[in-house]
Amino acid sequence: MGHFKNFKSVLYCPVHWVINVKEEDLEGQLAFFEKYIGVDKVYLEPFRSGELASREKLLAIKGFLESHGVEVAGGFTTTSGPGPIPGKEHKSQRLFDTYCYTDRDFRAELQKNIEFTAGIFDEIILDDFYFTNCTCEDCIRAKGSRSWQEFRLNLMKEVSRNVIVGPAKKVNPRCRVVIKYPNWMESYAGAGYNPGEQKDIFDGVYTGTETRNSMDQDQTLPRYLSYSLVRWMENLAPGRNGGGWFDAFQCYPMEAYLEQAYLTAFARARELMIFCWPLVYDHYFVPTLGFQMKKIDELMSSAGGCTGLAEYHPVNAQGEDHLADYLGLQGIPFESTPYFPENAEAVFLTAASCADRDVMSRLEKYVREGGHAIVTSGFVKLMLGDGGGISRADGSCSPRTGGSSTDGTSALSALSIEQMTSLRWRDRHLTPTHYQYHSQDTWEEYKVPAAKAITFPLLEHRNNVSWMLVKGQTAGKNLPILIRDCYGKGQLITFVVPDDFGDIQNLPREILNELRREFCGTLGLRLECGKNVGLFLYDNDTFITYAYDYQNEGPQPCYVHVAGGAKRLVRLNGRRGLDCVEPYAKADEGSKTGMDGMNVKAQTETVFKIETHPDLFDFWKIER
Repeated sequence: MGHFKNFKSVLYCPVHWVINVKEEDLEGQLAFFEKYIGVDKVYLEPFRSGELASREKLLAIKGFLESHGVEVAGGFTTTSGPGPIPGKEHKSQRLFDTYCYTDRDFRAELQKNIEFTAGIFDEIILDDFYFTNCTCEDCIRAKGSRSWQEFRLNLMKEVSRNVIVGPAKKVNPRCRVVIKYPNWMESYAGAGYNPGEQKDIFDGVYTGTETRNSMDQDQTLPRYLSYSLVRWMENLAPGRNGGGWFDAFQCYPMEAYLEQAYLTAFARARELMIFCWPLVYDHYFVPTLGFQMKKIDELMSSAGGCTGLAEYHPVNAQGEDHLADYLGLQGIPFESTPYFPENAEAVFLTAASCADRDVMSRLEKYVREGGHAIVTSGFVKLMLGDGGGISRADGSCSPRTGGSSTDGTSALSALSIEQMTSLRWRDRHLTPTHYQYHSQDTWEEYKVPAAKAITFPLLEHRNNVSWMLVKGQTAGKNLPILIRDCYGKGQLITFVVPDDFGDIQNLPREILNELRREFCGTLGLRLECGKNVGLFLYDNDTFITYAYDYQNEGPQPCYVHVAGGAKRLVRLNGRRGLDCVEPYAKADEGSKTGMDGMNVKAQTETVFKIETHPDLFDFWKIER
């Protein structure tokens, strides 16, 4: 029996520690981790960057851990030694010392060490350096006329079968080989990561959730990614996503470290992988992490399955990088999936969705039959013209050609975004001084000033063909922020995205609430609050609120709108056991006609007033 009910507590041990740790120190070090977080499983690494641990040392540590009731698996990092390699100086420009997979000697070394590892462990996980960026003469010749992306996707698929998984299973037929994917999802295909096909080659997948402190990291990784990527991987390979892996690099203040664990657990990862043993041994992060893990485990026992607005992000896709994660930081819960969610009540498509060559036909059918789709300005811009999906062999998206003529006619294919919306891209941008939205039940409109100058692409539309729900305003021009089109039995909503996605948090509170109203319209629950408050939904009337402390916002009121009748909210992690929140207001919206002439469905709504506190999560149960 593990230390937790909903996940395993797991530690990774890199090869340098394996080689150098003294066996007499193992007892004390393990006792530290057992005291604070418990240890259910350990991954021991035999090889990384030219260092190889001895079989005897690996077996000694493995035996010690197993004698203390700890499950042990193997780890492996596909990096060669640093510096030029004698006789292969021309291959020295590989970033991070990743392998050149067209080189016979590299491949032979890798296969030999994989076979060595499989001879010791029944499970091996690959650390997330299993990619290629090599552009040596051998790789250039092997690539030929193909794009780097196409070449690398095929190369790494072949290496996965013939150098990694096949040889490991030949040595040890019981060996499970798991591929851990990094957190930089939008760059997978460019570096050869091929989850759409590798999921069927490897026995399991694993998720990198190390988002760290957004202001200190080398990459662009919005912190909601620690949640959304776990969900995407789970939907990619249901039941075979082993867990989430986070580390302590660039994680100050401490809340940036803890938050990685929170969101990984909120996403129902099966293992919480802590990288790594020597990095966090005797570190003050660990006692606090263990304290929080115990609380989260207890709470997750009351949660159902994760749910949210279906976000379609195909494999090998890139475009409007991490946009859903920026929205997720503002209280919009997503359920990310690599497959078009044709049965979902509502779907969200970004420019990344255009990597699906059939995305326009899928979207048109979905909306025409009554679906509610929200697309971005980036998606619309790419689909304007001939429609019908991407055209380049490397899977990247390119703007469509063509468009409307001056008399409003166009020479289009039978299926294009033009027949679903009057929006057109004119290659201009505007910076609103004000924003305007309208009441849900009257013709009155409200105007709020811009607190910060935020620039948007200007998409023009035909009045009374498409209708603006939220608009930006300058002295002489309106521009759509949210705009609605009706098509068939359904609706197409377009969200015009700021040039800087990080500026979403700087929209006025009223506009953030209008975005939440639209994006969460089919979810049965939405928040009305300021910026940087996260919402995590589950399918059994439970949810989590979590305030990201980006700018020391302090406590803030938050109104929880629950569709249907609700008697009260119960906070399951209340400091006095259970905190009950009575309704703040009840509203029966009734059946009415909005400003755009659309009938609004009758809906009873119960509103609760709560308060959020920076870096603290609250777990809620709706009692009906």
